[in-house]
Amino acid sequence: MYTRDTIAAVATPPGAGGIGIIRLSGAQAVAIAAEVFRSHGTGRTPASHEMRRGHVVDSHGGSIDEALCVAMLAPHSYTGEDVVELHCHGSPVVLRRVLQRCLQCGARAAEPGEFTKRAFLNGCIDLVQAEAVAELINARTEAAARASLRQLSGSLSVELAAIREMLVRVKARAEVLIDFAEEEVDMSPPLLAADVDAAAARIEALLATFRSGRLLREGIHLTLLGRPNVGKSSLLNRLLGRDRAIVAATPGTTRDVVIDSTDIEGVPVVVADTAGLRSNADEVERLGIERTHRQAASADALLVVLDRSAPLGADDAAIFATIGDTPALVALNKTDLGPLWRIAEAPFLAGRVVVETSALTGEGLPELRRAILTLAGGAAIDLQAPLLTLARHHDALARALDSLSLARTALLDGTPIDVTAVDIQAAVEHIGSITGEVTTEEVLDRIFREFCIGK
Repeated sequence: MYTRDTIAAVATPPGAGGIGIIRLSGAQAVAIAAEVFRSHGTGRTPASHEMRRGHVVDSHGGSIDEALCVAMLAPHSYTGEDVVELHCHGSPVVLRRVLQRCLQCGARAAEPGEFTKRAFLNGCIDLVQAEAVAELINARTEAAARASLRQLSGSLSVELAAIREMLVRVKARAEVLIDFAEEEVDMSPPLLAADVDAAAARIEALLATFRSGRLLREGIHLTLLGRPNVGKSSLLNRLLGRDRAIVAATPGTTRDVVIDSTDIEGVPVVVADTAGLRSNADEVERLGIERTHRQAASADALLVVLDRSAPLGADDAAIFATIGDTPALVALNKTDLGPLWRIAEAPFLAGRVVVETSALTGEGLPELRRAILTLAGGAAIDLQAPLLTLARHHDALARALDSLSLARTALLDGTPIDVTAVDIQAAVEHIGSITGEVTTEEVLDRIFREFCIGK
């Protein structure tokens, strides 16, 4: 439950840094700051949104640290309450002492996400925007950060509010039909069904963005497959832009899975280089090959590497017999050495996306990157449009769409309007659960405990 006590926490990341911030929020934030901070000018604490220089002092008046203090008074603060920040030197020892001093003066240690939770409960942001704060903090690429920032600014909230308003109007019209069933009114079940269809179409459009949104959030897990010495490790290094894997002319150099990450046009990509697949492997190689198969089974997409400068063999064909339904594209590597075979000679390549590359010269690498992005479904992400990134949002909208499907069927089948109104109201509540208009303490606790302390 929401309590009105004053909370405090370190609001900057763990470890040493140039600056560390202690944040307080609550009715006693200013009073506590007056106890712990001494301004160099007149008065102990600054006016709202005015920063002053001074010292944080202990209970005997001794200096703990030279600091800056800024107060942001309600309602013009992040949480909607009185907020005070003490900007200290970023020593963990200093920050621990300053925080302990604030706690001695009456503050309580904040729980994870409690500042943002208070911002939500005080109506400063809705639940979608609150979750966008955590998404922005954890963004792994510039594109993911931009998407989170747009969500924080309200792009998704505005679209959800518009859909919810459409459904509220539909329900109101349905209730008119209920209340005035014996009179002629300028509406009918088919007209209501058309309005339901319009709202459902907008929900479907949002649901269609989830794959792209999830890619921005979670990234693509790409596994490289191929027989030994086809250039997998060299391609990994090229994709990463640095030497991550050992490259040698000796076949079987890679014995374990090598994993690293990069991004392609803003989409995070976790790339795994694996042991070469061949039938006549020694015992150590076979252990690596077992790990290769496990890694491939858990991948979102596969990049099969073939050596264009060496004859095709049974081991090449065997790879394609084991990849199953996992999306896969093919890199024909070592094109700088000249091709020894034509694509038509490899029937297992029929219908597959094939990119000719040279890990040595970089030829074909831009095309390969675009092909990876297209294969995973991230080639056309519109960062200007509302975007679903969280499974919670997707599931709630899917349930809303199911409710509207029931309502539409009922409207066209002649089911009593009051039954239909229940399904429409269910859709309204599912959407409200996304923005926080309809929620429970359990849901809020589950969302905010994933935040870092101090935010």
